[in-house]
Amino acid sequence: MKVILLKDVRGLGVNHAIKEVSDGYAVNFLFPQKLAEAATDEKIKKLALQQEAYEAELQAGEAALDASVATAEGKTVSLTARATEKGGLFKALTAKDILHGLKEEHSITLPEAVLHTDPIKTIGEHPLVLQGKHKKANITLVVKAV
Repeated sequence: MKVILLKDVRGLGVNHAIKEVSDGYAVNFLFPQKLAEAATDEKIKKLALQQEAYEAELQAGEAALDASVATAEGKTVSLTARATEKGGLFKALTAKDILHGLKEEHSITLPEAVLHTDPIKTIGEHPLVLQGKHKKANITLVVKAV
């Protein structure tokens, strides 16, 4: 019997997978637990349409992220923080702080996942790379002491 899994089932498959299982397994375990439903032609077509719509939405989101990353190319972000006399910061600047500064100065909103950097612990200029799905952008962070 063909079934469409409604949840991940250990040893069988993941959510929305179409699997061939024995009739007894489906009727006695999967259906009562609401882990699966019978795979009719209509439900298979509906699942395929949902999958296509999900993939299109995912690609649109990736394209929008790449466009946002591309607009950040060459931008400079200036942040101020309390620092010691030797130039060390009392509080390290994280990706969240840097992207918040980018949003404030240039109105570019990006998720934290695009900036892979260690926390910044010194004053001065720091080159950074923003990584989208297919695009990269180089920005400069300028940290000034208060």
